[in-house]
Amino acid sequence: MRTVFLFGFILLFSACQKEKISLSENVSEAFYVENAGASMRVLVEGNTASNTFILIIHGGPGASSYFYDTKYISKNIGDKYAVIYWDQRNAGASQGTSNGGNLHLDQMVDDLKKVIEVLKFRYGQQISLFLVGHSFGGLLATDFLISSDYQNLIKGWINVDGSHNYPLNDTLTRQMLLNVGQYQISKKRYVNKWQPIVMYCVAHQGNFTFEQSQQLESYAAEAENYIDSVKYVSIVSEVLKYAIADKYPLTAILSNLLYSEDSNFNKELAKTQFSSSLHKITIPVLVLWGKYDFTCPPALGEDFFNHINSSYKRMVISPRSGHNLILQDKKLFCDEVNAFVLTHK
Repeated sequence: MRTVFLFGFILLFSACQKEKISLSENVSEAFYVENAGASMRVLVEGNTASNTFILIIHGGPGASSYFYDTKYISKNIGDKYAVIYWDQRNAGASQGTSNGGNLHLDQMVDDLKKVIEVLKFRYGQQISLFLVGHSFGGLLATDFLISSDYQNLIKGWINVDGSHNYPLNDTLTRQMLLNVGQYQISKKRYVNKWQPIVMYCVAHQGNFTFEQSQQLESYAAEAENYIDSVKYVSIVSEVLKYAIADKYPLTAILSNLLYSEDSNFNKELAKTQFSSSLHKITIPVLVLWGKYDFTCPPALGEDFFNHINSSYKRMVISPRSGHNLILQDKKLFCDEVNAFVLTHK
């Protein structure tokens, strides 16, 4: 009996020990964060010895942080700081049940808080932590930062082509498609491509249904391919470039994406807006936007920029980017992020 008790005590004591984490200038380590039925993959790469961490909040819902993990970022940001690739619930390589009932913003804000708590537990409460929110990740980051006192956990935020107001987003997407499309037609550029887009925008002027909102988003993704100055980037090609070498779990990525795209969560998001709460944001913010982003138009970025009450804020427009500035103007992205982090870490 005494031996059994002693063995049990050793097991209990061992289970309570904090994992020993060694900081290094060249780290690549993955772990999973459990929260409310989801097991979310977190990959930490780069220079953890810097005590400065950049957490990427990917788009979607249902996309993946794998899409952002490029060799260029590793060489040009990861050499200075640690970059964190977090797969949200029902996204990327994250696991768990379908979590249909937990696929909503409040839960995902709590997930983000849990990921940050785990990072600070593993690497130290003193680490400097920055957020990068792209597309839907911008909406999630906004909701997180206007909640409670969560801004105290973060040194700064880089908003890259992020949404914060979906109804306004739809209105601005329609207006940009209409204005640019009419101009391109007048210059006889891709006329047969722009005509159906312009006709749709003329026929649908507001109070969009969910289906109309989806169609506008589809046209927005298509439209940047008809602007010659925009660098064309195929997300599929980018994924396949690294998929085999880095052993991407393509089945999990695809199934999570299809599930999330078909969920009622998207219908809830279509009515979500945070413009009226942006004044609560006071931490330093860097805003990076594509000039030809029809999905989240530059006017949406300007609305965000004008409403935040940050102690420091800077907005930079890339003339060669659409909605994927991180891939379409990677030098600008890395240069701006490095300068921002260096100033505010």
